[in-house]
Amino acid sequence: MKTNVLIWLITMVLLPLFTGCETNDEFDGHLYIVSRNTDSKEGNLVLKYNLTDTKISHIGIAFSTDKNTPVYNVAYGDVNEANSALLNETLTEFWISPNPDDNKIWELSITKDEYKRAKKYIENQEKNTIHFDFSPETAEGMYCSEFVYRVLNEANSERFKRTPTCKEMKGFERMATNEDYLCYHPADFFLAYKPNPSLAYVHLTDD
Repeated sequence: MKTNVLIWLITMVLLPLFTGCETNDEFDGHLYIVSRNTDSKEGNLVLKYNLTDTKISHIGIAFSTDKNTPVYNVAYGDVNEANSALLNETLTEFWISPNPDDNKIWELSITKDEYKRAKKYIENQEKNTIHFDFSPETAEGMYCSEFVYRVLNEANSERFKRTPTCKEMKGFERMATNEDYLCYHPADFFLAYKPNPSLAYVHLTDD
């Protein structure tokens, strides 16, 4: 009898302490790509290099559609307390445009294993000092869509494989990027995943 009670205690009380890291509190079967557009010189420049006419100039990653969910994004001109360009913002902080049409969120169906790998990659990057950079030669330099692509690539390198777009830089673009010829992932690169892997625009409503 005592043995059975001991086994019950281990199973019901102690075991959750060792398996707490496996809880599914945030996992709902989706990863969310959050996008915005801003009427600025930098924002308008980004639009020129997108694949589509969808107005997306900056993107980040989230794991929920809750208004307080963290949106992980590599920002231009902003850094966090650790002097890293990898920011952790709420949806309200990320969506800075007063025009609702500029603020969008897209859901991408993922598996539990893909979710874990994506989360692990972001957690590791938060330990580093990331700086905003277009150069592919820098290990800890990234721009917003490169960061999102890396998250997806870590989640599943085959499923989310995407060839970069390559263009010659001229004039102001050359000065801004400090590159003569740039291969990059456009801010709207993820739209190429429609319809497979399943990607859908989410219509959020105010509570």
